[in-house]
Amino acid sequence: MRAFLAVSIAPQAAEHLRRPVEAAVACLADEDVSVARVDEAFDGWVAFTDADDTDLPGQPGGAFTVVLSRMLRTRDADLSTADLVAMLDGGSGLTALLPPFAAAHRARSGGPITVANDWLGFRQLFWWKGEGVAAVSTSARALAALSGAGLDLDGLGTQAMMGWQISDQTIFEGVRACPPATIATLQGGALGLRQYAEPVSQVGPAPVLEDAVAEMADILVRWQTAYLEAHPDSVLQLTGGHDSRILLGATPEKQRRGMRALTLGSDTSPDVVIAARLAQRYGIRHEIYRLDEHAPPSPASAHALSLVAAKGLECLGSPMALAPLLTVEARLDQGHRLSGLGGEVARGFYYAGQPVGAQTSPALVDRLARWRLFSNESVEAAALNRDFHAAAQEHTHKTLAGLFPAGDWLRATDQFYLYHRMHRWSAAHGTFAGVRRHFVNPMFDRRFIELALAVAPADKRDSLLLGRLMSRLDPELARMPLDTGLIPARLGRRTMATRMTVAAATARKAAGKVRQRLTNARKPQLGAAEVGELVLAHWRAEPAACQALYDMPMVDRQWLDGLLGGAHGAAATTVAFLVNLIVVAEQAK
Repeated sequence: MRAFLAVSIAPQAAEHLRRPVEAAVACLADEDVSVARVDEAFDGWVAFTDADDTDLPGQPGGAFTVVLSRMLRTRDADLSTADLVAMLDGGSGLTALLPPFAAAHRARSGGPITVANDWLGFRQLFWWKGEGVAAVSTSARALAALSGAGLDLDGLGTQAMMGWQISDQTIFEGVRACPPATIATLQGGALGLRQYAEPVSQVGPAPVLEDAVAEMADILVRWQTAYLEAHPDSVLQLTGGHDSRILLGATPEKQRRGMRALTLGSDTSPDVVIAARLAQRYGIRHEIYRLDEHAPPSPASAHALSLVAAKGLECLGSPMALAPLLTVEARLDQGHRLSGLGGEVARGFYYAGQPVGAQTSPALVDRLARWRLFSNESVEAAALNRDFHAAAQEHTHKTLAGLFPAGDWLRATDQFYLYHRMHRWSAAHGTFAGVRRHFVNPMFDRRFIELALAVAPADKRDSLLLGRLMSRLDPELARMPLDTGLIPARLGRRTMATRMTVAAATARKAAGKVRQRLTNARKPQLGAAEVGELVLAHWRAEPAACQALYDMPMVDRQWLDGLLGGAHGAAATTVAFLVNLIVVAEQAK
């Protein structure tokens, strides 16, 4: 893992901070790295895990440049670490780099350290400031260990309500996430933060739909063609959904034959069935990882995996979502992996059930929170101290109310999705992946996202934009059904038949959401429920493994007694929250 911590010290700083803090440095290491390198040729100190030969940590005069992600590429070419120096000095050209990206640089011994993230902030970085001391790190846990601070109850409350973070919050007091497009400068115990690019937003009239589609298609074809020429062994994560289908459509047919693709699932799952059909049609070398072919981990192993996952996500996401994938990824090639994520921005992720033409209002934010944001990954209220739960609801609602820009409500939800759900939820998992393999998502091209946001909401709703895009890329692929049964070519046309089909699909989703709300059901990620049950079995067999939860005042002790005694179970989302608390408690020892 490419982990990093830089600490700048002023004369008035506490004495113990002037040398490497063992507990903080330990948070930089993962299961593959046991010792971090420490550099004290600074007005403080710097620690980072072993760099590879694409980094330049041994430059003359104490200078260094360290890339903190695997990806270092523009639309047309891979860059070398040396290419970054001019970019990091002025910020020019950084928007051309594909997320996830981050790097740290010092031009000379004793000089300031600059740390930059990508334009979306998809590669997570964190900062903390104290009396005469400032620090930036890839690890929020490291900064918490450095500062000795406790839990941020507001951030923890948001995580209990939503399962992830918004704005710049973390669950650690005083530790904040760096905003997107940030260059942080450390020197003399002070921290400066500046943005090298404005957030992507819709300004001016919406483009003509066909013009936007043509440019978006050209961007993706250019990306796929150039990347596969440079990295022919890249693997496409192929599913039955829209985004990976679009990436396949953007790949010239001559490059499809013999390319590699990977699908997770059982033989009968829609993803596997559809992906296998596409692979056969285009001569793709298709690898299916069948989850049901492998024995599940033991309860003790599942517990251990969940702790590793929590640390990998910096306790800011769901370890139950990541833990099932750790075993899978341990058996897979960690080279160049092509995947699609930006399609949600191009289809209006939060549009379903939202009024057309409405302006942002507290009532609309509140309704979205109750029906979408709090429904899938929230912690069961019974598991929480009543006062903590009430305060968490109040704070999270208040914070959300300030995050949706004024104006067109649907455009406001697009902005929230990109700069909060994508920046903080997807990015927690994307960061974990992006330091272990080349995590390649051409839909994160900044111009592609600009166009996706600029298109009128009416032209994005019900996947009209993506249907048109798929049809332009490959009409044949566009005529093949998705895992939902919907056909991209038909989604790209506003016929009466299409409207009726989409309306039926929307009604099914709405009914499901109503049932979910009435039953207080959660919607865990793939494999999360199974791992959660195994973790709970371990706790019941070995109560000492979760004893620390009794010292956490936000957890209801009577509910915890019932959980361990077998009187009731717990949703995977609740188990995930508790695992994060266990990691925090262990770190505080």
